[in-house]
Amino acid sequence: MKKAVGLLLCAVMICLSLTACSGPNADMTEENITETVETVETALKEFDTESLNKYVDSPTLSVILGYAEKHEQFAELGRAIFGNLEMEISNIDINNKTVTVCVSNKNLAETAGAFAQNLKSEYSTFQLLSKLSDDLFLDTNLKQLCEDIENAEMLPDAVEMTLNIEQDKKNLVLSFNDDAENAVSGGALSAIKGIYSNNNF
Repeated sequence: MKKAVGLLLCAVMICLSLTACSGPNADMTEENITETVETVETALKEFDTESLNKYVDSPTLSVILGYAEKHEQFAELGRAIFGNLEMEISNIDINNKTVTVCVSNKNLAETAGAFAQNLKSEYSTFQLLSKLSDDLFLDTNLKQLCEDIENAEMLPDAVEMTLNIEQDKKNLVLSFNDDAENAVSGGALSAIKGIYSNNNF
């Protein structure tokens, strides 16, 4: 009997520990919003696809995340793009379900734009889409892009952006529009989308 009680207490303690360490939940509170922003910042820097899919709603990021789950080269690119990202909360508006953050990152618009333009001049959209599953192509091209990103300078000023907050069943989700994608990526995502805008990148 004592052994059964002991096992039950251990199980309860484990459950409580897991609950305490599970991160922000779906309650719209300043604490949860703050934790969600911090979680997203870390997830972007580490390009943690599982956390990003859970805490971020972003059309362009979703495309990259899909490739990153199958090809490590895209995950490495994500870590290169967001590795220097800093997000600092300047305002939380619970009534309107928004959070305003100041974002700092490298200036990647020119680097990413030149990379995308070069690919577009060499490959048709159909050819490029087929290349996105070619590991040799990815090793060569994305490695070069990562090196170019490493040499890029930091933007001189932080960019302020306001994100809508959605309540999922188990956690809060930050909604990234075009401006937010542009800010967190140092202009990289918008630059690439601009090159391929006619092809629904």
